[in-house]
Amino acid sequence: MNCVKKIILSLSIFLPSLLLATSEPTLSTTHKTLENNTLAVFYTIPGNAEEAYNELVEKKLKSIGFNLTDPNKRVNDKYETKYGSSILDVLSFMPVVNDKVIIPLLNIDPRIAGFAPFNMLIHKKLDENVTHVGHLMPKVMLDILGIKNKEVREKFTSTFQSLDEMIEKELGGGKSFMSYKKLPEQKMINFEYTFEIPKDMDAFLNDFQNRFELAFINKKYRIAGYHNFMQATKNAEMILSGYDAFWTYALCKSEFSYGMFDNEGARPEAGLFVPCTMYMYIKKGTNKIVVGIFRRQNLSDTLDIKDEKRLKLVENLDKEIPEILTELGMKPTKNVNTLLHYAPTTVQTKEPVKQTSKVKTGTKKHRRTKKSYANTNTVPKAGNTPTIPTVPKVPEVITFNKSQNVYDRSIKFSKRVPPNYIPHRLDNMQKVKSAAHTRIGGVSQGRISAYLRGKFIDAKTVEEKLKTAGFKIITTVPINKKGTLISVVFTDKSLVGMASKENRGFMASLRVLVDTKEKTISITNPIYMAKGFLQNDYDEKSAKKILDKLITQFPNLENSKDLLKFQLLSKYQFMKGMPYYQNMLEVSSGDDLLERIKNNKKVVFTQTLENGSTLIGIKLGKRTRKFTKKIGRNNAAMLPYPILIENGKAKILDPKYYISFMYPLLKMSEFMTIATIPDAIVKDCKRVFRKKKKKK
Repeated sequence: MNCVKKIILSLSIFLPSLLLATSEPTLSTTHKTLENNTLAVFYTIPGNAEEAYNELVEKKLKSIGFNLTDPNKRVNDKYETKYGSSILDVLSFMPVVNDKVIIPLLNIDPRIAGFAPFNMLIHKKLDENVTHVGHLMPKVMLDILGIKNKEVREKFTSTFQSLDEMIEKELGGGKSFMSYKKLPEQKMINFEYTFEIPKDMDAFLNDFQNRFELAFINKKYRIAGYHNFMQATKNAEMILSGYDAFWTYALCKSEFSYGMFDNEGARPEAGLFVPCTMYMYIKKGTNKIVVGIFRRQNLSDTLDIKDEKRLKLVENLDKEIPEILTELGMKPTKNVNTLLHYAPTTVQTKEPVKQTSKVKTGTKKHRRTKKSYANTNTVPKAGNTPTIPTVPKVPEVITFNKSQNVYDRSIKFSKRVPPNYIPHRLDNMQKVKSAAHTRIGGVSQGRISAYLRGKFIDAKTVEEKLKTAGFKIITTVPINKKGTLISVVFTDKSLVGMASKENRGFMASLRVLVDTKEKTISITNPIYMAKGFLQNDYDEKSAKKILDKLITQFPNLENSKDLLKFQLLSKYQFMKGMPYYQNMLEVSSGDDLLERIKNNKKVVFTQTLENGSTLIGIKLGKRTRKFTKKIGRNNAAMLPYPILIENGKAKILDPKYYISFMYPLLKMSEFMTIATIPDAIVKDCKRVFRKKKKKK
């Protein structure tokens, strides 16, 4: 009986894979295919393994050196929202990279970054009772990139043994291998961008990256990830001393993504190749940015895709990406290791123009074309032409409405009004309008402003006014490179009291943003913040008292145009599928969290609460904090970024929530321009708690 059960269980695991093999590349459960034509390894797990998979990728893989970079969870939910339907139950792209192994290899062949990170794929259709988890084999990645160096191939490949062992151990299920017949002849897209060596490399890179990202966003791509190798580990800059910069982007396009992985004839296993990693680097002392990304044809050829519509999607991307790079001023090059060889530019030949008419060879005789003129007939002038009299108009007949009483001789009053007379309805409207402005920071017609805007005063004067009002200054710190945005963080007993409850610590302080460039100040509205951050513990009385103190000390404030519905603040969500306040992210844990942040220059303030929790504010990385340039500097009071240390855990408000909450007018199109920032913020917050190595 037990034997029969085992057979049934085995069939339930492997049958979907066998059925899949009828229209897709062969899946084999043996190791014989692990020679030259093995494309990927898949693990088929009974039921929905999403929760266990997320736990594995987000936490457990760290123990073997792999880090999750920019997770793209449940892409199928986005398909359903945007396109109205999805045949998928789960589809997530979880890119991982082993920086400790990859970074030294960049000094041998930088092209290895083309799959650093690579995707850990999970997918499950609605009509399936199994989950598929898999990744490309290292050999095929290396072959696509054109890397032949033995050391790079061996070291890169060796990391996958522990990876697969952990997947088998943690998720179980059946293991199978997907094979392929061919790779395309042209596997890579390679470009080079020449620039004048700048005085400030950081400023140049910021400008270049902005232009690059916007160029792709304008073509409806999504910047799904960004990985900076120079900051990936503590000693990365030292190891990569031969480079001025080295980073990768992950690119996605929803039209391609949905068309390939979802709907009728879906090929979710093609997600092995996404998000598409594009590497960029600048060798020290050079004025060239080297760019590389693998072509989508690798996907269609290895998976033997026959569907014309899907092949067209592949063709369009392989055509469009080079076009965008060319528009940015880049030139195509050959796929070579630039540390060993110069990358010659490739000449793109244009198709000859087809001639529609035959041209005789020999001497051409030029003939003059005769000009044709229209014959103008001159009309003779008339002599004494008699004037024709006009026909008199027929008088209009006045008709009466049948319902009108023609015998009504009552006096009709005009609608004229005395001078300066205001009708009651207009008077009431004016009262409502004036009331909305007289109560600064309060709820008006169900909405409330996120900020109180005022005329410019310097940071020192701001501090003095806050102290006069009974507030305590925690820190005053510049939050941008030029120091034109200054955040004054302040608190008082009532703020600390409200915040001294579990998961409420983010309410412990407020901010005043001093903008020396735009000559304005912005104060975070205590009622707005309290309603959102205190949730069910909202203390209206205390919040209003704080507001009154601010209005008294800072006269002539105005409500910002950044408004949200007051009653929705406690359950605010940017859009469906996005996080709420309570969906906080844990960035570190341990009993020594406060010890780890001692003497850390990134930590700009520390605030102890009554319940023993600690709120800290950190300075984000140079590139990360530049997002305020794209979506508006006037709301930059959200920085320094707050981290709450409570019960042995360090947690943050999910950046997707916090950014949108502090930027109420943010549109989805604007959010897409900073798509890589939320994950970059998480990384910056995690770095603060890195354990210091003990000196020997």
